[in-house]
Amino acid sequence: MKLKGRIAIVTGAATGIGRAIGLAFLSEGARTVFVDINADGLDRIARHQAAGSDEFLTIVADATKAVDAERVVNETADRWGAVDILVNNVGGAVGNGGIEGTEADWEATFTLCFKTQFLFCRAVLPAMRSHGGGRIVNISSNAGKYRSNTGISSIAYSAAKAAVLQLTRSLAHAVGVDGITVNAIAPGSVLSDAGLEEFNSMEPSLRNRVLSETPLGYFADPKEIASIAVFLASDDASYMTGTTIVANGGWCTG
Repeated sequence: MKLKGRIAIVTGAATGIGRAIGLAFLSEGARTVFVDINADGLDRIARHQAAGSDEFLTIVADATKAVDAERVVNETADRWGAVDILVNNVGGAVGNGGIEGTEADWEATFTLCFKTQFLFCRAVLPAMRSHGGGRIVNISSNAGKYRSNTGISSIAYSAAKAAVLQLTRSLAHAVGVDGITVNAIAPGSVLSDAGLEEFNSMEPSLRNRVLSETPLGYFADPKEIASIAVFLASDDASYMTGTTIVANGGWCTG
């Protein structure tokens, strides 16, 4: 129960990595808010939790909107009195993210991957400061640290996820004095819902190449990323801030 008594917000939590993180937080004792624009996905999570439990909350919200980020933080604080942990997990590529892509596609990708994290960090900081500290975990990507290991992620997506890493470093420097740590996770290929779709759509030669270039030889289960989030949100990582943990099975170790 590494997070017992803590109150956490996880964005993009209806499916995939976000859902795995939210469920891992619950199992470690945190009261957890699952935030997503996907109401059906949140309903499925709620149906699988104990009826009437006061340990979790689902909130339908658009993470690209400042007013929704503030509403989520306020509802959480009103219900449980504080916010100790924030996981920024919303992201995705929109349209043509190549260098020849449109401004609209690039802006949409940066909005999903980067602006959402800025908005939720800004919204949660007053609550964390008033409570004496907190933990922020930003989900970036292997594509933001190196490049896409499959070649499927776009340039816009890679650039936006790289911006998340710099947000993490700079914000960690700014809020360390408040007892708030800010760290990031950069996953490689993960068999989330979207990851499974990508995996199944790959040409066999591409799939085999990526797996052969990955020393561990497989794509991650979302639970393997969730366990890192638990670590970063816990007291075990109390002296870590401004750090990115790369979890890509060893891809690009050279």
